[in-house]
Parts: sequence; structure tokens; C-alpha cells
Amino acid sequence: MELTYKREETPDLTGARRCVVISAEVKLSKTGKTMIEIGLRPSGSKISVKYFIVEGPYWNRNLTQFYDSFNVEEGNLEVVTWVGAEGAANFITDENGYLKVKNFIRKDRAADLPPYEGEKPERQTVTHFEDLSEDEELPF
Repeated sequence: MELTYKREETPDLTGARRCVVISAEVKLSKTGKTMIEIGLRPSGSKISVKYFIVEGPYWNRNLTQFYDSFNVEEGNLEVVTWVGAEGAANFITDENGYLKVKNFIRKDRAADLPPYEGEKPERQTVTHFEDLSEDEELPF
């Protein structure tokens, strides 16, 4: 007797859609260059799509596109603060059937997209000790 399993229908996630950053980490690429690995969750899904910004000729352009889409302050490389940021991207399926980011969409161009649907991680902030005044008590 042969068992067959019915694969669940998955929604088509290609095209322009809102997404949130669920992870961001600075790493070294296989070639030894600085790389930022960003985990994105497209609206209406529970999957994660990885996007890599690698040091090289397109580093500044790719970071600027990310900053403009996800409302991250220009020059902010404290990637922990990126988690929870909402933006938009054009998603495509590659020749192997994997969902990939084609490009990010600026906030003004993403205004007509439907709102994000699904769970979002809480947006993180970083406090530096030099930001605390002398009058404030330390929390410990």
C-alpha cells in the first residue's frame, strides 16, 4: 500500500509586499568580507527569507535601499535595532523554487501596499552609557 500526502497549498508570495526584519546579524562571508545577514518575513506568511548585504562595490547602495525602505536611520549599523522594522520588498522565485528578495521598495512607493499581516517582533533600541545623564540612577 502506497501512502500519499497532500501538500498544503501555500500562498503566492511573489511580487511587491510588506515585510518585517526578524533577524539581523553581522558575519564574515566565505571570502572574508563583512556581511550583514537579514532575515525577512513577508506579510501573510510564517517563512523567513534571508537577504545578504556584502562589503564591496554595492555595499552603500544596498544599505541605502534598506534604510529607505525600513525607516532605519542612515548609517545605523547596530543591527539589533533593525529587528522589528517594517518595510517592503519585491519578492521573486529563483530557478530552484526559493523565494528571494529582488529589491527593496522605498516607503513613499510602498504607501499603496496593504498593511502587514502577521506577527512582528518588537522593535529594539540600544542605550549607550554616554546617553545617560549623571543625575539618572543606573538600573542595578
